[in-house]
Amino acid sequence: MNLPGVSIRRPVFTTMIMAAIALFGLVLYQGLQVDQYPEVDLPLVTVVTVYPGADPITVENQVSTPIEEALNSLAGLDTLSSTSLPSVSQVVVEFALGTDVNVAAQDVRDALALVDLPDQTEDPIIQKVDLGAAPILQLTVTGTGGVEALVAYVDRSLQPELERVDGVGAIDVIGGQEREIHVWLDAAMLTANHLTPTDVVQVLGAQNIEVPGGRIDDGEQELSLRATARVQSPEDFADIALTTIGNTVIRLGDVARVEDGLEEARSSAFMDGQPALSLLVRKQSDANTVSVADAVQAVLPTLRAQAPAGTRIEAVIDNSTSIRASIETVQLDIILGGVL
Repeated sequence: MNLPGVSIRRPVFTTMIMAAIALFGLVLYQGLQVDQYPEVDLPLVTVVTVYPGADPITVENQVSTPIEEALNSLAGLDTLSSTSLPSVSQVVVEFALGTDVNVAAQDVRDALALVDLPDQTEDPIIQKVDLGAAPILQLTVTGTGGVEALVAYVDRSLQPELERVDGVGAIDVIGGQEREIHVWLDAAMLTANHLTPTDVVQVLGAQNIEVPGGRIDDGEQELSLRATARVQSPEDFADIALTTIGNTVIRLGDVARVEDGLEEARSSAFMDGQPALSLLVRKQSDANTVSVADAVQAVLPTLRAQAPAGTRIEAVIDNSTSIRASIETVQLDIILGGVL
């Protein structure tokens, strides 16, 4: 077939073919996913284990090394490395290219189920490395009511509202401190009443619980019972009975000072020199970065209007900006190419 000759003899047919190609290209362009990185499943699995209060050498000997020995025989293993920090062990498992990362992660879980770790360690956190789960937005929240009030507002209102936005996968909060009841023991009073810190811990654990209480059948209804014995205030803690000496009841307030405080700060955030909370917005793996960022930005005016007086919510980092700039460059190239 002589394509130039056919095009000259049948100009209408040629024009319709070109228009159809342009139309199909426009339709397909509208459905293109926009993201910073391509969707790739890297064969990487991380294992993070927390051993509270342990130094790096103890973490390495009792946590990192046993985990490495258990994972060293996995099929398809390429590289195994670990980092031991105060109270934290991180083991990175890299498999050969082409390995199904979901199967690899399950193999890691099965192998760790047989590892004997110290009783004080928390359950290992096993995660696949997902480039698409990187934060796309960073918000800061500041206010005049103090950090404790900000934490309460974010936990109860702002974070749930953001998580309901279509495409949002998770919200990580940096900064702030949760409420914590502090019990400061008096060594002299403990000795005088024949008590030890372990005795106090055991009594607090036994009298600050919430357990199921069974069921009651009431005709066509079945009622669930729950025994609630959670202590809510410092005064209630101080009133807990520890032991009895003769006819005298020794309470926690007799041997300790109880105060309503905040947990130890492990992270911090500031905005213009003022204490703040930082919220990292992560999208779902298959979501469109630009669309999710637009959806979050669209609900921010409503969230600001509903926020307590004096509270500011600002978007300080938007990773979709660089993606938009790249898209604009590609669009310009497409237009120039079409014209030419």
